Amino acid sequence: MSEKYFLGCMTAQGFSTEFGRLIGEGDRFTYILKGGAGTGKSSLMKRVAAEFESDEHVVRFYCSSDPASLDAVWLEKSDVLMVDGTSPHVFDPTYPAVKQVIVDLGEHWDSEKLIRNKADIIAVTDKNKSLLARAKRFTTALSNVCGDSFNCAQGCIDEEKLNSFLNRFYKKILPKKGNGNGRKDIRQLSALTEYGWLTMTETLEVYQDIYMLRDEHFACSHHICERVAAEASRRGFDVILCPCHGLNNTAYEHVMIPELGLALASATPLNDLHIESAKHINLSRFYDKMAVQRYRGRLKMNKLTAGSLAEEVYGTIKAAKDVHDEIEKYYIEAMDFEALDRRTDKLIAEIRNR
Repeated sequence: MSEKYFLGCMTAQGFSTEFGRLIGEGDRFTYILKGGAGTGKSSLMKRVAAEFESDEHVVRFYCSSDPASLDAVWLEKSDVLMVDGTSPHVFDPTYPAVKQVIVDLGEHWDSEKLIRNKADIIAVTDKNKSLLARAKRFTTALSNVCGDSFNCAQGCIDEEKLNSFLNRFYKKILPKKGNGNGRKDIRQLSALTEYGWLTMTETLEVYQDIYMLRDEHFACSHHICERVAAEASRRGFDVILCPCHGLNNTAYEHVMIPELGLALASATPLNDLHIESAKHINLSRFYDKMAVQRYRGRLKMNKLTAGSLAEEVYGTIKAAKDVHDEIEKYYIEAMDFEALDRRTDKLIAEIRNR
């Protein structure tokens, strides 16, 4: 069995991830991979994930800038993490050798080949950084527009009607006592990518009961996710909360309760999410129609603007990825991949010995 998430995503504050907390938990051991683009970090992690998948639960964390590329892997039974520790998600050991260790893939490249291409490597690297900075500016604008719609809609929720629904909903979906400790984990299930707003639906689809929260204005779905998670946690169920990229990760888009095989997933104008097996809940009934009417023009303008800004984000991320591919070419030509394969074999053996 496996799960898929993104390691994090671009926000108004730059790249945001909760992965550092996972590294620091318990007696977990983490391999932090260092090396340039194209040095085989993702390929190494894919091999490790495939090697252990038949024996244990594997959680894969993908790159929002390149959804085909792995940024991290967690082997749950072995309690071993492997993570790309390079920019924009830089990780370094807190307890070197005893809880974390650096794996330097730069040991397997030919420095002379790279130095010969120094000027070109610097030029394309700077171009990539410039495009990512542009994507960040558009992401900030998108978050501001969606946030404005969210704030408008917050004041339009019919609290009495929503509370009445939630009290009935708790009775329907939540047993009185769970077998966990009420833990709340944050995972990034959706992200803005070169392919659009991408959600790891494979992770959702393993849940037996999926409720699709259809929400034009973001606010009601957030409240339901947040409050269901809080109630489930209070009853002793461990929950997974997934923040909304389009709201600067300040509101929740999805919640999952693994013990119950239960997931709530928001379908908004941005993500256009659809899962065949889901039960649909239309949240328009929890908004005061007269209150929403007062914001009608503003909400309509925000929806159109958000769509245009999102397209700019997708296009800029794609342009940055194309430039990133150019960077990779230089490092791929300079890498000794046979040595990297031997290094990977040693790491797999080392993990098994743990």
